[in-house]
Amino acid sequence: MRKYNIPIFIPHEGCGHDCVFCNQRKITGIQSSVSPDKAKEEIAQYLSTIKSEDCQIEIAYFGGSFTGLDMELQREFLEAASGFKDERIIGIRMSTRPDYINKEILEQCVEFGVKTIELGVQSASNRVLELNRRGHVFEDVIRAAEMIKSFGIELGLQMMLGMYGSDPETDIETCRKIIELEPKCTRIYPTLVLSGTALESLYIRGEYIPYTLETAVSTAKRCLLMFRKAGVEVIRIGLYPGEDLRSEGNIVAGPFHSAFGELVENAVYKDKIEEEIIQKRLRDCDYEIIAPSSETSKIIGQKKCNKEYFFKKYGVRIKVKNRLG
Repeated sequence: MRKYNIPIFIPHEGCGHDCVFCNQRKITGIQSSVSPDKAKEEIAQYLSTIKSEDCQIEIAYFGGSFTGLDMELQREFLEAASGFKDERIIGIRMSTRPDYINKEILEQCVEFGVKTIELGVQSASNRVLELNRRGHVFEDVIRAAEMIKSFGIELGLQMMLGMYGSDPETDIETCRKIIELEPKCTRIYPTLVLSGTALESLYIRGEYIPYTLETAVSTAKRCLLMFRKAGVEVIRIGLYPGEDLRSEGNIVAGPFHSAFGELVENAVYKDKIEEEIIQKRLRDCDYEIIAPSSETSKIIGQKKCNKEYFFKKYGVRIKVKNRLG
């Protein structure tokens, strides 16, 4: 059964903090605020485009810190989403900060059928959180995660790679600590230097050096494999490459790639295939891999990079035979 999100972006609404890396309007590609009435219009429009009856739909409030909104405004947005009588809609999801969670907020979320709450963890290092002006500590994440699960709401946790003051091993430790909190799902975002942020000033002064694309992909790959081994679903790797984010001058520096997640999946397959080639001592031959058609591009790699790598290094010609599934 196919799953759909109806994304409603409320950029920076509800958030009283100004993290060094943050420019929500550029991240989401949304330049104006959304009212509950506008949210209803957007939901109705999205529903009209989803023709399949054999699907599950979540209405998702993203882009800001939803639970930092005034309680009455939260209620109006929740009412806007819960008012649709489409049996394909299985619930509401939202993203917010870990220090904007309490009993009253969660009771209201349950009342309106909130299915998932995603917390922006970003890092498990209190030093990194402080350097990036997050305004909370990791203990706030632990408290909020436990509360969310105690109300029967599914927990999602988001992490960032290469934050100011972080490094790959610190990021991997964040991944480990996220796994310990047993979330249902997670997202992995590389840190980008966006124009108009404090991080841009740090970058210009030489106080912040962003990850290279290679380092970001390698670190994300390690996290992805750890999450998969722990049974945590990774629902996104990399920022959504919206039109505003890709506009000239918005990304000052950092490991941006419009198909970042695909690069990470390419790297996972590359390691796996190379291990098999070495174990089987393959040289100068064809090597057939049976996989679903949805995995073909991941195996072959962006611009056939994996295929070319194995041919140049081992003389092995990778061929993918598709199977159903």
